[in-house]
Parts: sequence; structure tokens; C-alpha cells
Amino acid sequence: MAAVLTGVVRSMREVEGVTQDGPRKGQTWRFLSLEISDPRYGHVFSCQLRDDDEHYGQIVGADLTEHKVKVTIKAQSANERTLPDGRKIMQIRSQVTNVRDLGLYDDDEE
Repeated sequence: MAAVLTGVVRSMREVEGVTQDGPRKGQTWRFLSLEISDPRYGHVFSCQLRDDDEHYGQIVGADLTEHKVKVTIKAQSANERTLPDGRKIMQIRSQVTNVRDLGLYDDDEE
């Protein structure tokens, strides 16, 4: 059973790069990074929509910032990340699909 997240997009940007190590070394990758917050509890989810997702082309061209969305979480991973100030933190990343735009978020909804 997949998990569903409903929240507000606080930021979104396209990210791309090249795999540096391992069996996929040299392969390029690209995804849409979405920071989605749960307005009720304030948690922020770092979500990624892969470029091979069937709706990627429609979502990457849209500005969903401050829109309420519903997404299906299909995988999660946790990795250490180094912040600009040098601190290291664990970050959970959620790979999502089926991004549905529910319209501009209204603070009075909750």
C-alpha cells in the first residue's frame, strides 16, 4: 500500500547532475525537487519527482508554489547531507508520483 501526502508546496526546482560513483557512474539524472509542508503539523517533506514520471513534463513547467497538492509516495531514502555551514544532518527524501494540484492554498482552510 502506498502512502499519500497532502500539503502545500513551499518551493520547487529542477535538479540535474551526473552519477559520480557506483555501477551507474557517468549517467545523467534529473528530477523535480518539491518541498511540501503539512500545514497542520508543520513538517516539511523533501520530495522528488523523477524525470521519467509520466506527468513530469506537465509539472516541471508549472509553478505550484503555495498550491495545495496531493502526491503518492512510492519510495523513501535517508542520507547524510552537509549543510552550507558545515553541519551534517540526516535527510529523508520521498520519491513521489501522481502529483495532483488542488489549487492555491488558503490559510483559512485548516
